[in-house]
Amino acid sequence: MKFHKTKDGKKIKLADLELSHLKNIIKWIERKAKEGVIVEMGGGPTDEESWYVEETYFGEKVKRYFNFYDYKAELKCRELRSGNSHK
Repeated sequence: MKFHKTKDGKKIKLADLELSHLKNIIKWIERKAKEGVIVEMGGGPTDEESWYVEETYFGEKVKRYFNFYDYKAELKCRELRSGNSHK
């Protein structure tokens, strides 16, 4: 079972997303794949031993980072169930 995580941390099953929201998420990820996304990573056991790095993701890396293909698969399932197989 796949989930969408909202800005406030709430998890929603992809199957429970409204169709318009699902389509908007897909469009947003496609746009971010073109524009790029800055991903921040860091950690460490103490302040002295901490580390931080930023990396900009584009294209396929953005799509994988945001689980794009899970959203696309959910949309395709819905289209097949309803008989609409267009974009």
